[in-house]
Amino acid sequence: MFRPTPRQRLLAIAAGFSTGITHSLAVDATSLLVYSVGPLHVKPQLSLSERYDDNIFYRAGNAVEDDFVTVVSPGVNFQLGRRDANYILFDYQFDQLFYLQHSGQNSGDHVFSLNSNLAWKRLTVEGADRVQFLSGILGGTDNLGRRVDRRTYYDNYTIGYALTEKTGIYVAGLFDAVDYEKGTPLYDSNTLRGTGGFAFQVTPKSRLFGEVYYGQAAIDPNGAAVKGPHQEFLGGFLGARGEFTSRLTGRVKAGYEVREFSDRTPAPSAPVVEASLEQRFSDKTSLTLAYTRRNTVSVQVARLSYTADSVSGQLTQVLSSDGKLVGTIGGSFENDDYEEIGGPVRHDVWYRASAAVNYSIQLWLKAGLIYEFESYHSNQVIDYDVNRVSLRVSVGY
Repeated sequence: MFRPTPRQRLLAIAAGFSTGITHSLAVDATSLLVYSVGPLHVKPQLSLSERYDDNIFYRAGNAVEDDFVTVVSPGVNFQLGRRDANYILFDYQFDQLFYLQHSGQNSGDHVFSLNSNLAWKRLTVEGADRVQFLSGILGGTDNLGRRVDRRTYYDNYTIGYALTEKTGIYVAGLFDAVDYEKGTPLYDSNTLRGTGGFAFQVTPKSRLFGEVYYGQAAIDPNGAAVKGPHQEFLGGFLGARGEFTSRLTGRVKAGYEVREFSDRTPAPSAPVVEASLEQRFSDKTSLTLAYTRRNTVSVQVARLSYTADSVSGQLTQVLSSDGKLVGTIGGSFENDDYEEIGGPVRHDVWYRASAAVNYSIQLWLKAGLIYEFESYHSNQVIDYDVNRVSLRVSVGY
């Protein structure tokens, strides 16, 4: 039986993309891709990508294996209301991965998300929920070099109340959890946090705010390991958000966090920072920057925490006069310093970089070429480098 080489397979898929694009230009997809029933809008979506990955198991040296991966991603979006007013959004996406030479690594991921923004005269409610059923290969801090079934949960709600035209108060609740399959040498983790804050409007488009929060982070073993103590934390922030200039928008907040394990084992207490800014240099050029400093419980060792400093940025440039061709260049750096518990102190460094060119053939039809680089280095766990090149076509709004 004839078996195509990876190069032949990629060329065939690229040719198929081109043929599909040519035929689709003659089709008015608006009536097929948006269904409306009163205030409810339903938008089906589909993307197809072919990716070359030179290190699918996140390994080093002779253990490195490469492959071509085909990703088929159908999805659907339900929108109730308008995005510039009250709305509720529900999204579902399914990613099916097919490996050319390692078919045993084929996996499917389900992602459900719900976002809402509701406002009355003085009261506002903002919510974000996400549930993921994942089964792909793990890299990064949780690197096991194999597929791992896992579920993630995220819920974040904020209720605000306007006391006057310029002052308001708010409360927020967050729940974040990861549940790995039984027998995985990683701890399940969950975080619960409650926040109370105030905000003061200093200009029509910017606010100063302050907040205090309390929470708990816990881990549970999936095997014979002993359950570790949960961690309690208390902290506060001062910050600003909104439009700082006509071209600079975002949010910046800084504060301090105190942590302690429930068995009185010490945990790192340190400054915490969250910042995200967007600078628009022109109608065609923009730059986003983000920095976070946070304290996190390890999912590999009980009674162990680390402080993570992460900085990222992305430059976006419109490359054509009609705005259809857009290029992006981005990167991130994360430094993880673990607390000292006897013996060598663990230190991890994580680099990522990416470059992409995306073309909007139609409002509902897009194509992109993406390059990604990832490098992870640790003095106690495995080091690895990964290069990925992807060709992607997506249909939908």
